[in-house]
Amino acid sequence: MPAKNECRRTPSLSEGPTLGFGRIVAAGRTAFVKDGLAQNGCPAPSAECRERAYLVAGDPVILGERNGGYVCASYRGAKGDLARTGWLPAEAVAAEPPPSVALDDWLGTWTQAEGRIQVKRGDKPGTLSVTGDATWGLGDPERVKRGGVNLGEISGTVTPAGDGASFAMGENATLPVAKGGEYDCKVWLRRVGPWLVVEDNLACGGMNVTFRGVYRREP
Repeated sequence: MPAKNECRRTPSLSEGPTLGFGRIVAAGRTAFVKDGLAQNGCPAPSAECRERAYLVAGDPVILGERNGGYVCASYRGAKGDLARTGWLPAEAVAAEPPPSVALDDWLGTWTQAEGRIQVKRGDKPGTLSVTGDATWGLGDPERVKRGGVNLGEISGTVTPAGDGASFAMGENATLPVAKGGEYDCKVWLRRVGPWLVVEDNLACGGMNVTFRGVYRREP
């Protein structure tokens, strides 16, 4: 369990529990619950642990680790770039069996704040061509003005295994993650519900640049 029952980062694909998918089933508003870093003794049902952010019945969520009567969940709405991760009462969420993911379900342009990934069919049957770019600092006008925005890029051809895929960017070719070098860019991808969940090893661009996050497909 992370320090202080932490639940605030987008889900990990390279370590930790296998992610699930579910929906809010409780009536009314289901508020997120603070972790122990924000408030000692949380998550707990007390008023001081309750967040202002909430979800309502039918909202989809990505399900991670559990802690007693709580589940670490991530949500991203249909509008805007903001994704939210936090504890939710487990009784307010119903897990759903993961749907089968076909090759076409990967295709498209996926975006989050400071990140954009394009997935196309690869040259060989059953493969995907994944390219993307990310920035750090683009939302800071002063950093933009002084040229302090850091950049990152990814590029690889992968054969997905159902709802998951991963690759390392070798010097001359795409490699399996396990065969990538210590300093090679490594990327993990997962299709969960309406989203593309991405994680990297922080070696895919300039300082602080990461592709990690919950991406939504552009219409």
